[in-house]
Amino acid sequence: MTRNLAILAALAGSTPALAAAATAPPVSGGVDLVGRLHPALVHFPVALIVTAFVAEVIFVSRRDERFSAAARFMIHAGAWMGLVAALSGFARADSVTIAPDLASDFAIHRIAGITTPVLAFLAAALADGVRRSGQIWELFLYRIVLALAAASALLAAYHGGELVYGAGFFSLW
Repeated sequence: MTRNLAILAALAGSTPALAAAATAPPVSGGVDLVGRLHPALVHFPVALIVTAFVAEVIFVSRRDERFSAAARFMIHAGAWMGLVAALSGFARADSVTIAPDLASDFAIHRIAGITTPVLAFLAAALADGVRRSGQIWELFLYRIVLALAAASALLAAYHGGELVYGAGFFSLW
């Protein structure tokens, strides 16, 4: 039933993602379910990682330790949820056909989607190291990696949106 609705939506000129879903071969069992959860799973880690960066910036400006603790908690949670989101994305990628004009968006989305949890785990480890050692170089590196993780999450989100809503839907330049 859902597949028929996707075909009708694609024929009616709906979003590229629905058109891709209409031409995608069905994937069996649990892999398909995990892949279909990707759109629901990605928002939480993006929000956690970006908000962890914002909390760390607020900590730097106000010196309120609560923001530093919140940033550490959010980067840990964001790293784990980012891993789950990335795995569900790989499960989904095998069941959709990407239009040729969206191939570069898909490549950037995939690379940033892999990079984000890697950077988030690295930032989480550095945050723990800073808490234990208090080394200034480690704190500096933690903040750089946290900023890169937030930028990578936003890049993945932007290009994921381009895949769903079409190129130029939210034009940045």
